[in-house]
Amino acid sequence: MSPTPASTSGPHQVLTALSETLEGTIVLPDDPGWDAARAAWNLAVDQRPSAVVRPRSVRDLRKVIVAAREAGLGVTVQPRGHGASDDLVGRILVRTTAFDEVTVNVVARFARVGAGVPWGTLLNRLDGTGLVALAGSNPDVSVAGFLLSGGHSWFSRWKGLAAHSIRAVELVDATGALRRVTRDSDAELLWAVRGAGGLFGVVTTLEVDLYPAPELFGGKILFPAEAAEVVFGAAAEILLDAPPELSLFLGLINLPDVEGVPQLLRGRSFTQVDAVFVGPADAGEDLLAPLLSIAPVIANLCGTFPISHLGDVSGEPQEPSRSLDWSRTVSDLDPATIASLVEGFHTASYAGLTMLQLRPLGGMIGDATVGDDGLVGHLDAGFLLFAAAILPPGAPQPPASDRHLLFQPLDDTVQAVGVPRVVPSMLTSGQDLGSAFTPAELDRLAGLKRRVDPENLFRSNRPLPSGVLPGGTTPGGSQPGGGATSALD
Repeated sequence: MSPTPASTSGPHQVLTALSETLEGTIVLPDDPGWDAARAAWNLAVDQRPSAVVRPRSVRDLRKVIVAAREAGLGVTVQPRGHGASDDLVGRILVRTTAFDEVTVNVVARFARVGAGVPWGTLLNRLDGTGLVALAGSNPDVSVAGFLLSGGHSWFSRWKGLAAHSIRAVELVDATGALRRVTRDSDAELLWAVRGAGGLFGVVTTLEVDLYPAPELFGGKILFPAEAAEVVFGAAAEILLDAPPELSLFLGLINLPDVEGVPQLLRGRSFTQVDAVFVGPADAGEDLLAPLLSIAPVIANLCGTFPISHLGDVSGEPQEPSRSLDWSRTVSDLDPATIASLVEGFHTASYAGLTMLQLRPLGGMIGDATVGDDGLVGHLDAGFLLFAAAILPPGAPQPPASDRHLLFQPLDDTVQAVGVPRVVPSMLTSGQDLGSAFTPAELDRLAGLKRRVDPENLFRSNRPLPSGVLPGGTTPGGSQPGGGATSALD
């Protein structure tokens, strides 16, 4: 059943009038297709905006901004729904999927990418160029949403957090002006959109750096679930001396007994290592050799691959689903911490936990000289931890007590080694930008917000903490709701 419209008759009249002037489309709560239009990628997040708009042009965006101001509504952007975190009451939800430009300049090594373009589309265009962009693990996520929220990439150990690859942004600001933001035109705003891009306008296009990588090697390796401790320990040892061109994601996963999962894997648990190496296959094989000898290997899918197949390494779901998730950053993983995490995963599995992932940091991510001109800067930490429970279709939303059962064993483990900072693209339920940035950075963001968007028209999927602006205003959104998803799109 569709939720009751949050707007009054005044906003409704404004939005109805807007629908008569747009080149694109607007869907209102009483219209057919409303539930599909408002849905987040994580179906556990129940979004209830006042309208969903799919603009086709900058002209449309200007009309949306005028209407939002007249109706007293905020504006939140989600190209593909991956950035959802709260109910969006009192906001217009903008889907920028019509902004679909993809232009690759091989000579100058950069790409122009529209705000609605998913990573899979850009990576396909990079095939045969010998160049890569700082992509994440899921090709369904939009390039814009990922980069504007920091972006932990497969290539971040090699080139730094992905937001630093943004060289220019074109956005429509609160006055309706189309602005080209570069280091020369507005260095402070460029600094801010490299990590908190949803706070300052509707981005239409980005220009991003590309990097030479003529050879790529990697894939997924499956081990028995009971080998998790030795596999995680061996991988951590490999990374101590490995070049930054190597990135490993370590995980434990409970595969459901459902169609779509290979028969031999259904209903079983596994330890997995996903690997990407920028370099030739023989060098990559040498780096992974100690890992392959430490425990029985169920499957080794590593090999050379083109950049268009980067998403195959992790093979993450690309269809919407319902999930609860959790993330933290830790300084290091010693054997005792690894053992406790593995035990916590198995304990929480009885409550429905589906997967645990450890993403080693280091390399250029931890280099303090990198990224001074970007908000996400560097991360002086050892690992990102992420966990999720995929909810069965039709299952009721779990109560708060179930969330406690799912994630408290992991919280207890990281108490002593936790680092109070997460990449914004990895934020999960209940986390705002206060979990990603320092108080000084938050104050700097708030000052820029007052300059660029003094009426707080633009509401990010991840807001600044309540009280950062005078009067307790939360610049960027209401408090996160009951669902959870990563802060990207």
